[in-house]
Amino acid sequence: MKKIVYLGLIFFLRSLFAQEIRTENNGNLVLEDVPAIPQSIKDDLKRYQNVRSASFRGFHNENEGLYISTRFGNVSQLHYVQSPGAARNQVTYFQEPIGSVAMHPTDQSIIFTMDKGGTENAQIYLLDTSDASAKLLSDGKSRNGGPLWSTDGEKIAFQSTKRNGRSNDIWIMNVTNTEEAQMVLESPDGTWWGAVIGLRMTRQYLYKITFR
Repeated sequence: MKKIVYLGLIFFLRSLFAQEIRTENNGNLVLEDVPAIPQSIKDDLKRYQNVRSASFRGFHNENEGLYISTRFGNVSQLHYVQSPGAARNQVTYFQEPIGSVAMHPTDQSIIFTMDKGGTENAQIYLLDTSDASAKLLSDGKSRNGGPLWSTDGEKIAFQSTKRNGRSNDIWIMNVTNTEEAQMVLESPDGTWWGAVIGLRMTRQYLYKITFR
């Protein structure tokens, strides 16, 4: 009788070990006999993961408000927050995300960069915050970036490849006369040049920084 019990126990244990082991490859991680995560848990987790972050872009010139960029839908857009804890008000409504942003030193004009379809050929635009209209300032073909206002708000300095399509030169342009943009610093060997506006007393300086 005992032999029969022992034999039955052996066959029972063998049947347990003979069961198929559930495996799942998750990248470089191999999971064995780890139960699948229920869809209800995944759905609950999305409520905590699908949150918006906000990046500071600049102060308002006339009050305590500030501008931030945050995602609206699938695209990062510019928003205005009038005071601490206040609701955000969307300023831009473009199909593409905005890039660099620079506030006018005296009025509410804003310059920003934006490309189309991820081409990385960013263009420079002048934004009128009163009606959210945008005017193209760059040539629409070259790659542009890092626009900065002069202290009087009449001109901008920016990086552009408009000379030959490759070199990142520094240009200065009057926003009311874009046809007369002037190259002020030529990149001789394709290195990256960026405009930096510095204030010292009553003078204005344009610094150059080389990245290799």
